[in-house]
Amino acid sequence: MSEGSIDSMENIQELFIKNGLYIGSKIKVKHMEKFIFKLRPDGVYLIDLNKIIERLNIAARFISYYRPEEVVVVSTHVYGVVPVRKFCEYTGCIPIVEKFEPGTFTNPSLKTYLEPGLVLVSDPRYDNQAVMEAKIARIPVIAMCSTDNMISNVDLVIPVNNRGRLALPYAFWYLARRVLMERGELTPELSEKLKPEEFLQIRVQQAKA
Repeated sequence: MSEGSIDSMENIQELFIKNGLYIGSKIKVKHMEKFIFKLRPDGVYLIDLNKIIERLNIAARFISYYRPEEVVVVSTHVYGVVPVRKFCEYTGCIPIVEKFEPGTFTNPSLKTYLEPGLVLVSDPRYDNQAVMEAKIARIPVIAMCSTDNMISNVDLVIPVNNRGRLALPYAFWYLARRVLMERGELTPELSEKLKPEEFLQIRVQQAKA
């Protein structure tokens, strides 16, 4: 697939539908209403694909304004660990996965203390500690949010299925591409190398066991 076809709206929407990025939850909070497309018969709210892509693009532009080492990306959700590490590998941002140590953004005496210019989290519920500390430290927060996420301490919402085994990897893959594009760093060679499969958490050994 060529560079142009990968980034065409039609193909991106097809990928996002196939991998469930538009599937929300059975709960809807008021501030997420504007991102919802419709309610399925089974009670699951569906997120507007165009708004998913629009917000991912805006987030990528915002991230590109910062030096890579100023951006910290957090995910304590099991499906976000590999995607965040891979995103940071390509973009140069700082990953914090699996566990967020309290005080990382607020306690200078900690060895893990960081002073980021921007924080990105995969889920403000799972990553609540990071969001709250960012607020205290007055650090802007970008968050991937499903239809049931509270967004009171989030500066930029990316509406998306943020708990899906495939959805999170594809969201971070697309975001990585867009960040590199915004920086002018997405060469044809890098574009060819940067595949969605790299962002998937595939446990081959477990499958064979």
